[in-house]
Amino acid sequence: MTIAQPLNGIIEAFKERQPMRAKSLIITFFGDVVSQHGKQIWLGSITSALEGLGVNDRLVRTSVFRLVKEDWLDVDREGRRSFYRFTNLGSQEYQRAAERIYSENNDIWRGRWQLLMLVDVNDQAREGLRRSLNWLGFRAITPGTFARPGGDEVAVQDLLDEFGLDDGVIVMEASTSPITLKRQLRETVSERWELDALADEYSAFIKRFKPLTAAINKGRRPTPIEAFHARLLLIHDYRRVLLRDTSLPDDLLPSRWQGTLARQLVGSLYKDLAGPSLQFIEQHLAAQQGSLPGPNPAFYERFGGFELSTQ
Repeated sequence: MTIAQPLNGIIEAFKERQPMRAKSLIITFFGDVVSQHGKQIWLGSITSALEGLGVNDRLVRTSVFRLVKEDWLDVDREGRRSFYRFTNLGSQEYQRAAERIYSENNDIWRGRWQLLMLVDVNDQAREGLRRSLNWLGFRAITPGTFARPGGDEVAVQDLLDEFGLDDGVIVMEASTSPITLKRQLRETVSERWELDALADEYSAFIKRFKPLTAAINKGRRPTPIEAFHARLLLIHDYRRVLLRDTSLPDDLLPSRWQGTLARQLVGSLYKDLAGPSLQFIEQHLAAQQGSLPGPNPAFYERFGGFELSTQ
């Protein structure tokens, strides 16, 4: 017995989304899969990997063409065959997401904040910078000022270097004063970071994937293609919620935060799906040099580390 029934429900929900946003799914595919298996893949393999999710050949071709134009993907051609990989920009953008998607826990928070003031950033760079800041955990607290709890100067410096904004952004540090009421701080964070809406999104995500977890816990084993589709949609849907979330420490979150429950579900389910999904990837997907190689060692460090089941 397999996981076909709960998985079909997840796939149908994906197909019904309008618009489908195939570009975003392909970015997830490159980040979760291709980046771990040689970093390059044949166009035909992208189509065969996604066709079971309702993404046809024409939509794949249109999407990868646009991703090349937007500098997410680069292409190598050998005769009539095309092979795609992340550009440096695409790899950097997804790596910021990966640091949050696959991490195990929040760090201990010491009450410190990092502030960024945009003093000389043109409109063309502002939107891209805002998106990248969101992935680093920042949110706008006033027009032109972003904040996040904690701080990582290296990541911020890398981002400013990438956008050429060393002289366009002022970086500051602050701390929560002891006279600040915890209730007041939590309420402000909840409002500015829109935690109520995020909790609803996380709850919907858990409801969508919980039947899949229940089926596996009952001993149902996915086939390689089922495991691959389930794993890809798991990370894709989780990434979509994280895109609107920020990495807040537990001290600033409500009790039984739905984001924590979602992370626990994703980590456990991902580990269950890893082994059979690798069978599909290594046996059915190809790059310029032939079959995709096995995963990088970093793959086994995701979600706190795991080993493949011998069952």
